[in-house]
Amino acid sequence: MPRLPIPVSIAEDEHLAGALCRATSANGRRFPSEVLALVDIETLHPASIAASLDEVDATGLAELLGTEVASLRRATHPIADDGRCLFFGTSIRTKHREGPVRRVSPRGLAEAPYIRAMWQLRPIGFDPRTKELLLSECPVCGASLGFSRTYGVCFCDRCAGNDELGFVQPAVDLRDFPQPLVEIEDMAALDFVTGLVDPDRAVRERFAPALDDDLTGLDRGEIFDLCMAIVGVLDQDPKRAVTSPAKPTTRSDYERLFTPERLAEAGRTILDWRTGFDSLCERARATSHDRPGFYGIKAELGQVYALTVDRTLTENVRKVVREAVLRNMATSSAGVTVRRTEHRGRTDLITSQQAAERFCIRLKLFQRLAKTPELTHHRAPGTKKGPVLFVAEEIAALAALRADLESASSVGLRLGIPKGAVAQLAQAGLIEKVTGPVLLTVVGKNQYRRSTVDALIRDIEAKIGSGPTGSFHIRLSKAMYRMPAGEKPWVALVHAVLAGRLAVFEVSGRLSATLVKLAASSFEEVVAAVAGEAGTSDAVEPMVTRAEAADILGITVATVIGMIDADLLPKHGSGVCNLRRADVVRAARTYLSTAEASRLLGVGYRWVRGKLAEGGIEPVAELSEHRGILYDREQVTRWLATSRKGAA
Repeated sequence: MPRLPIPVSIAEDEHLAGALCRATSANGRRFPSEVLALVDIETLHPASIAASLDEVDATGLAELLGTEVASLRRATHPIADDGRCLFFGTSIRTKHREGPVRRVSPRGLAEAPYIRAMWQLRPIGFDPRTKELLLSECPVCGASLGFSRTYGVCFCDRCAGNDELGFVQPAVDLRDFPQPLVEIEDMAALDFVTGLVDPDRAVRERFAPALDDDLTGLDRGEIFDLCMAIVGVLDQDPKRAVTSPAKPTTRSDYERLFTPERLAEAGRTILDWRTGFDSLCERARATSHDRPGFYGIKAELGQVYALTVDRTLTENVRKVVREAVLRNMATSSAGVTVRRTEHRGRTDLITSQQAAERFCIRLKLFQRLAKTPELTHHRAPGTKKGPVLFVAEEIAALAALRADLESASSVGLRLGIPKGAVAQLAQAGLIEKVTGPVLLTVVGKNQYRRSTVDALIRDIEAKIGSGPTGSFHIRLSKAMYRMPAGEKPWVALVHAVLAGRLAVFEVSGRLSATLVKLAASSFEEVVAAVAGEAGTSDAVEPMVTRAEAADILGITVATVIGMIDADLLPKHGSGVCNLRRADVVRAARTYLSTAEASRLLGVGYRWVRGKLAEGGIEPVAELSEHRGILYDREQVTRWLATSRKGAA
């Protein structure tokens, strides 16, 4: 087995290709490949041997160099199937190793003339001991330094000249060109990052950082990988996809990305893990508005969240990061509300879907509720669609109120009064009308509290007495319809019953509406009971339907339609409620129907027209042939008063 005349020992932290170059120049050779060929290792790229040497080649090369096999094997970096390699016992990504380019620290070479393995790690662009930036190009000729040819590791491998004896000598000593030193405030954090992988025995002996309990289960290589990934997050482009942190692909990317300042910041994040990681998350949140998407943990944390799925990190590291993300999301939940349930950290907020399922309200209705300012809701700024969060207590109160709603038509049917009179009862405070966002969840804008209606019915029925069996009686609802045309005093009637001014009793039969099944002894008693109370105040609802107008006028709906067609009642707009209540009341004071005239004259419908004609009174309107006949109320009232006075 061949052996070089001048043996070379390999230092504990020396780069193998650098040691080969030292041996080559020490033995008067120019090309390291020629030395390797002596032991049948054929390659033009000596820097690659650290990753490719097998046991036989390593033994032969160690004997050639005159060093121990163990020392040589320590400097090799076998590549595993997962693309990682062992760097002096620490597992790192193979991509982090610099291959053909030789990087040196002039001050380091002045201290000890050999290539440190740390200089060949791409993320570390400085000498950990001297803090000098590394030199990878000849300061004279500008050529990249390499391992394919050599004049010695301290010299440019291209610049040369002849000495006085005519022998070729290196012309540029790299030790004569010191580089700038790293100057940062947090030097301890920077030393922590380099200490994770530094093979120097002295560094490893004193390396004992106090780490958070979450990180104690990770080895040096895993923590180093996490530092490298955090550096990628620090360089985060807000518009970059959040599938992984920024990864360098070229030497210039490494130089731009892995600056000493960023390495120190990543190291400080690890050393102060909980506060450091929270600070990293807050930095990401500050740029969340620049990322695609408006809500969600990915839009909020960006590439910080990508650490949880980064395949360059081991599962143990990803688990630690996931726990840190969840902890941060929980502690930051007060300021950010639009999140998934597991990240929200607030039990007082629920999504539309959750609210719909919990309170049995159709999901589609929450689109309406999200538009009202009366309900507190949260939606990511700038979005038209997306999750909407509601306050659970507010939705619970709304759902309870919704369960107590009853429409105006239902209230009218139960009480036995016209739908239009229900609003009068609410205005008088007898029942409660409902307003607010709950109306967006039901059909019909006129809704009342069922509980107040039930209470009113109980109070009225509590006044029921025993009526004389077989005697004359009149149902309260019928008495109201016998009142003169105009607003019927339903409120006054209810007040009279509740106050005990009107004695009522129940009429047995199939009719169950409250004011229909209750009766008074005579129509005169009803009139007397309501006479003491003032008429209805301004109506709550200014617009009425045709049916409500018919109740006010004391005529049929068909007659109301005829009056509209004859322009006796002006119509306003379209829809169901297109008559103004004021116009209807004015018409009631102006016109007298045949039915009402029949009651006033005490004659049948057929004889009304002839009876009034005797007094010279003719119809003012005949809506159809012999039907829908209307008279002037003032004229008929004046004639009746004169006739009765003459008869007396």
